[in-house]
Amino acid sequence: MQAHEVSNVWADMDTEKGDLIDRSEAFSRWTVAAIMPADGGEKVEQIHGNVHVGASLVNHLANKIVDVLFPVSRPFFTVAMTPEAQLKLEQELGDDQASVLQEQVRDATAKLERVAMRGLKLTAYRPTAILAAKHLIVTGNALLRRMPSGERVLYPVNRYGVRRDILGKEIEVVLSDKKVFSTFSDEMQKMILAVHGGTKQTDMIQLLTHYKRDGKRWAIRQEAEGVGIGHTVYQNDKDYDLLILDWTLHPGENYGRGLVEDHASTFHNIDVTNEAVIDLMAIIADVKFFVRPGSPLSHDLAALNAAPRGTYWPGNAEDISIPEMRARGDLSTMIEVVSRWENELSQAFLKSTVRDAERVTAVEIRMVANELESAFGGLYSQLAMSWQQKEADYAISKVDFDKEVGTIGNAFEVVVTTGLESLSREGQIDNLRLAIGDLQMMEAVPEDMRGSINPLRFAKFVFTNRSVDLKAFLYSQEEMQANQEQQMQMAGRQEAQAGQQEVATHAGKAAIDNKQS
Repeated sequence: MQAHEVSNVWADMDTEKGDLIDRSEAFSRWTVAAIMPADGGEKVEQIHGNVHVGASLVNHLANKIVDVLFPVSRPFFTVAMTPEAQLKLEQELGDDQASVLQEQVRDATAKLERVAMRGLKLTAYRPTAILAAKHLIVTGNALLRRMPSGERVLYPVNRYGVRRDILGKEIEVVLSDKKVFSTFSDEMQKMILAVHGGTKQTDMIQLLTHYKRDGKRWAIRQEAEGVGIGHTVYQNDKDYDLLILDWTLHPGENYGRGLVEDHASTFHNIDVTNEAVIDLMAIIADVKFFVRPGSPLSHDLAALNAAPRGTYWPGNAEDISIPEMRARGDLSTMIEVVSRWENELSQAFLKSTVRDAERVTAVEIRMVANELESAFGGLYSQLAMSWQQKEADYAISKVDFDKEVGTIGNAFEVVVTTGLESLSREGQIDNLRLAIGDLQMMEAVPEDMRGSINPLRFAKFVFTNRSVDLKAFLYSQEEMQANQEQQMQMAGRQEAQAGQQEVATHAGKAAIDNKQS
């Protein structure tokens, strides 16, 4: 690798961003200033705008998104056989045996999901996910890097660069980190000193990590201040440790655009108007009094200003007056306009639908998912594919499938369903509940007609139209035969027990009669 090769790529990517960083910094000032911190980092105070509701809007929406994407109380993905695998199973084994085996598959995959969720450590994952959601809302971009320990590190848009293909998939990525010079190996320190002789042990060195698509794998190399580190290593797609997220990615663009940018004019108007409101309030608060010339009070204004409260002075009521300022009317108008703009933003950021509750039910999760989908033009489906799907795939890849599921894993194809489909389990329960309710319609059929209706066909019609597989609940022929045999055996035992009880009763009665005689 040639010197400064990665540095040159990073510089070119920085140029390709255009005014993205400047826009992101402005959006950050209006909302959450720490999203795009100042150059001094934690050493300097962040520059805040005059949009007082900005941080509240972003924080609320970020938490709502993560609550839907990664709920703590239930898995955000499910493992199931594909429709093709189910059809093949029914053709080979028949409906009865296929239903029994599919039930075993559901039990096994449910166990797999629980194991995968424990491996993901969702409680520790959520704070990083919420921070990533904030970056998506404000700047439209965020990058999550999975470390060897399994923890995720967030990169803001000013610390990474990306290039995409025509499909919008990344083909080249560069990450920028800061590392203390003393933490490098001795050999690496000598190489850096050979190029940068005045480097001190406490100096911060820019470490660039370059990812580039190489067929079905990724070529990874690093560079520190223009000096190459080690050799190029390769990473398979299944081990690819970068997750590049965007709010809305337009065709032909490498970086996304956030929700704040969609409402940038409103944020800007609030920022400017609030600044004017603050200036007017300062003017109005600086109260001045008029003293009538020639009045006894006008002769010694310094003593009047220094007099304590409650003292007596000679004069008339009209000797002192307060000037009428038209700015008060302007101030009221400005405050009213700002309030109307803030209400518009609250609706755009889904703040108006907040519910005060400690727990969010499954029904509310589905409602919020649909709300995100409709309000932001398919946002939930996009995040499901780019975020949920990849995290679910990674979580399952780290589970020994054969160990958890058994031989079923070798016989059937397992797929991960996410997005709106990740809520399908609750939807299936709702459909089943409706189907069972529809079965009660049979009670409304007149008795003279009820006997001519086949109950099983009626149930099949109801379950089919409610998208519920009735076969999954019916006994197989073998199970029905076993149940009949069991019932016959139970009836036989009950008859025998009744006979024994009758014999004992007669024997006891005979013994009593003999004793009395």
